[in-house]
Amino acid sequence: MELLNQPGTRKIDAMSRRKYTIRREAGLHLTDRQREMLGTAWNGYVNRCARISLRHFARVHNIPYSTWQRELRRGAASPIVRRGNRWTYPEYDIDKARASINEGRGNMGAPMKLTVGMAILFRHAVLKLRRSPYDARIMIKEAMPDRDVPCLKTFYNHIEAGDTGVFRGQTPYHPGRRRKARQPAHEARTVPGRRLLGDRPKEASEARELGHWEMDTVISGRGSRGGLLVMLDRCSRRYVIEHLSHISQDDVVMAIRKMKARKALPVIRSVTTDNGCEFLDQKRLDRVFKAETYYTRAYASYEKGAIENCNRLVRRWYPKGTDFNQLTRRQIRQLEDWINSIHRESLNGETAYAYDSRMAQAA
Repeated sequence: MELLNQPGTRKIDAMSRRKYTIRREAGLHLTDRQREMLGTAWNGYVNRCARISLRHFARVHNIPYSTWQRELRRGAASPIVRRGNRWTYPEYDIDKARASINEGRGNMGAPMKLTVGMAILFRHAVLKLRRSPYDARIMIKEAMPDRDVPCLKTFYNHIEAGDTGVFRGQTPYHPGRRRKARQPAHEARTVPGRRLLGDRPKEASEARELGHWEMDTVISGRGSRGGLLVMLDRCSRRYVIEHLSHISQDDVVMAIRKMKARKALPVIRSVTTDNGCEFLDQKRLDRVFKAETYYTRAYASYEKGAIENCNRLVRRWYPKGTDFNQLTRRQIRQLEDWINSIHRESLNGETAYAYDSRMAQAA
């Protein structure tokens, strides 16, 4: 029979330990099942009139002496009596101990708003699914409809404390370093005859109806040729992606036709884009869209900030330097579905898919 040899202790037979012996770490609370086992063993000693000290009982059952001393005082069926140098211990009443524990729990104050289950879901959504804290909170509300989910500020406070497993700098828009102050727009000359944002209809600026789009390209990186053509509906924030083998006017027109072929652009009333070389032919874009195209000022990409923010979502999975020519069509569709399934604060917590379908049915 194998023996456990521990320095400074006698040899202990590994098979002779009692089945109810509790192996626990110091500082942990007893469970209800452990209290039942300890109470049964203690009452057996008392009923047999066996003389046993609290220290010996705690040592036999592998628990701290102070833990059992406190537990016996909590659940003693009668007072502990001292007669001379000896103590007379009563039986252990588990019902009395439970009542004392419940009374103590009632005096502990309000529990934390963020539970362990919420913290696990929050960590999974932010670190594994690469969601923002706002989106992760909405996911928790959908997963736990009967629970009171705390506000977004509470989640950010826990991020600062680092007690949920998510630390500062691990969230998408909560960087560890501070960004530089944005410089004012550089006033540059515009191409004569080109439509600018001031010529755009009022409905497109207010973004209250479907069909007003913003267009941009996400390039692979310096020295590479591939990229993505992306379009965003200003009203519903629905994001459409198509692959570009080359950043050129011909490939852009071909990608737009692919989008229309798979009915990703059901309604087109206007298109806003920048001054990239792939978008220079205004008349050709008007013909393929069958709508008017408008341009931002040079060096003022913030004038189409909605699509620029969505481009940051692409960079969560494919950072700068990624060769988009290596992506499959399935990966591009998965990226498109992931972006359109994000809960957006600008849409009152709805996803782009849900908001787009609701607006289409209302129209």
